[in-house]
Amino acid sequence: MISGQFTIENNEYIGDFDLNITINSGQTSQPPWKLENNTYYEIFEVRDSKVLVGVSQEGLNEDLVVEYYCVDEVDIENIRKILFYIFDLDYNITDVYDFLDDNEELNEVYDFNKGLRLYKAQYPYECIISSICSANNSIKRWTKSINDIKQTYGEKYVFNKKEYYVFPEEEVFVNIPDTDNGLKSFGVGYRAKYMLNSTRMILDQPDFHDVINNLSYNEAFEKITELEGVGPKVADCILLYGYNKREAYPVDVWINRITSHIYFKGEKPSNQKIMNFAQEKFGDYSGYIQLYLFNYARLSGLTEKLKAKKS
Repeated sequence: MISGQFTIENNEYIGDFDLNITINSGQTSQPPWKLENNTYYEIFEVRDSKVLVGVSQEGLNEDLVVEYYCVDEVDIENIRKILFYIFDLDYNITDVYDFLDDNEELNEVYDFNKGLRLYKAQYPYECIISSICSANNSIKRWTKSINDIKQTYGEKYVFNKKEYYVFPEEEVFVNIPDTDNGLKSFGVGYRAKYMLNSTRMILDQPDFHDVINNLSYNEAFEKITELEGVGPKVADCILLYGYNKREAYPVDVWINRITSHIYFKGEKPSNQKIMNFAQEKFGDYSGYIQLYLFNYARLSGLTEKLKAKKS
């Protein structure tokens, strides 16, 4: 067993970062990583080798302490690159802060989102299944479903006498029975059919993920909505967290209400109108604005205010 440790200092990336807030923010890329003794652990695929990576941080903008365990030698720069991608540390997030400052209606938003960044998927396919599972579902329920599938059908790795799992690949997932004792036993309900049929569609196109990565946002949106059970909101979740398409602005009932409250006084715009508005108003910042607005509304009391208004 090879093991080691390194540190990512705050001055290595631009802007704020809070590991705990980001990893537990309900983004549909994947469930939160396994938490043990204040360290989050996940299996990384580093140049075809599986590596257990643990990340800890004492608080907002403190150094990230990274530990790793593997069978073969690994270049820590590759681990660093994966971490920078997943937590969006290679993005100059101060551009988002400037946008919030320049738009008066958004001036308070960052106060409730200090250190929150995108939590992107290492494996786009896991993000697709997680996002389908999240539709009309609570964070607690969909994360449990995905974790249970992972532990039942995913490949197991043992490090330090503890078990860790990787989400099953398409070829494995597609063979899970669509029965009460199979996929439906994980609480996914009617979504089981969507998950399996979408997986078959992906397998029919061996370069599916590369194609999506190389398409523009609008082209990728059209392509991803061909999958079964993937409507506009789920599509934007997949594109944002699975393929780093920052123009995505996932609109559910709450984002509709929040955006309408701020920008469409007295109107009841459709989800499509909200999406079109976000593309024009927020552009490349759409993904972050959506993430921040949802968290802002929840923490500031706006969600409760909108609930009361609705009733």
